[in-house]
Amino acid sequence: MVYALALCSAAFVGIGNAVQQRAAARAPSGAVLHWRLLGYLLRQRLWLTGIATSVVGNLLSGAALGLGSVAEVEPLSVTAVLFAMAVAAVWSRYRVGRREWSGAVAVVAGVIAFLLVGRPGPGQPDAPVWQWVLAAASIGIITATLVSLARRMRPQHEAAVLGFGAGMLFGLQAALTSAAVRRLFDRGLLPMLVDWTPYAVVVIAVVGILLAQSAYKLAPLPISYPPVAAAEPLAGVAIGIGVLDGSLRITPIALVIEFAALAVMTVGVYALAASHLVEAHHRPHHHPHLPHRHPHPK
Repeated sequence: MVYALALCSAAFVGIGNAVQQRAAARAPSGAVLHWRLLGYLLRQRLWLTGIATSVVGNLLSGAALGLGSVAEVEPLSVTAVLFAMAVAAVWSRYRVGRREWSGAVAVVAGVIAFLLVGRPGPGQPDAPVWQWVLAAASIGIITATLVSLARRMRPQHEAAVLGFGAGMLFGLQAALTSAAVRRLFDRGLLPMLVDWTPYAVVVIAVVGILLAQSAYKLAPLPISYPPVAAAEPLAGVAIGIGVLDGSLRITPIALVIEFAALAVMTVGVYALAASHLVEAHHRPHHHPHLPHRHPHPK
């Protein structure tokens, strides 16, 4: 039951992100990393449909986590990349080729191997505020650095780096959500609402969505989405260990496999960032801010 819920969750999340990317690619020029990008997307039915689909996936993921453990659910959640790639391959005019599929499989395999070998332990349900502040500040500094570096890169590399930053924020959001839900179950609705965690979740989610949609605007889904999906569980594991006193296997053999898995994931992201699809993504008849002027280009 847990695995079925996790796979269904991954399917909904993957499809939802594929739909979001389709809408974000049509956003006006110059909207990357600007709040007007979200303002534009909030008026698009297609994007709202994608968000609603992803929300269904997140609810299914919550149910899976309620029945099982993070170690069981998170590896399967990364398969959302494959569902998203399948939708992109059918829906998009450009062809998703061997390089893109190989890169996506490498990302998924690397993250799953890391989580299965590392066997991250759940840790404590919550932590002191100062530890959360320290974790949030650390991820905020890393993400801000990634954004600064990304702005100097070519579109496909910028998309991958922004996607990785978004995934880190989503990992922090997931950890805070877990703490908020645990407070809800243990103490009730009112104590959760007067706590700071639900509001931090909202703020972090909005910033993460801005980064993710900016990545989707810059490059096709096979390039922009895998870094998001890969970074989220890795950031969640790091927070679980550093903040919630979780555990990770650190035997010599486990460490070798874990580093190898991260290397495979990195190679997969690099392969996707080097894809030729970004050229197709920015050709005139695919240009995101031209369809309203030339709905039927010759």
